[in-house]
Amino acid sequence: MITIPTPPSGTFGSYKVAPPQKSAWPYLIIAAIAVVLAAGYYFFFYKNVGLSLESPVIAPAPSLTPLEEKLIKIPKFSLEVVDSAFYKSLKIYGVLPVVADSLGRDNPFIPY
Repeated sequence: MITIPTPPSGTFGSYKVAPPQKSAWPYLIIAAIAVVLAAGYYFFFYKNVGLSLESPVIAPAPSLTPLEEKLIKIPKFSLEVVDSAFYKSLKIYGVLPVVADSLGRDNPFIPY
C-alpha cells in the first residue's frame, strides 16, 4: 500500500510561523557612523580644518586704487536729470495699469 504524505491537519496544522524579521537599526547606525567619519576625513584633510583653538589671521583689505579714491571724494549723487524741465515735459502714453482687452481665443484647438 502506498501512503501519500499530507500536511498535518487541525487548528494550527497549516499555519507556519514566520521567521523573525531583522531590525534595520544596526544598518542605520553603521551608515550614520560612516557619514560622520567621511565628513571628518573631508574637513580635516581637504579643508585643512585643525583642532586649534586659535582664531585664524584675516588678511587686511588691499589698498584703494587712485580711481576708487576719486569716487569716494564725490559728495553725493546728483538727481538733476530727474528734476529737469526736459524730463518733466515728456509725454506719458497710455494709462497705468495696462489692461489686456483680449487674451486670445476661447478654444485655441479649433481650426479657423
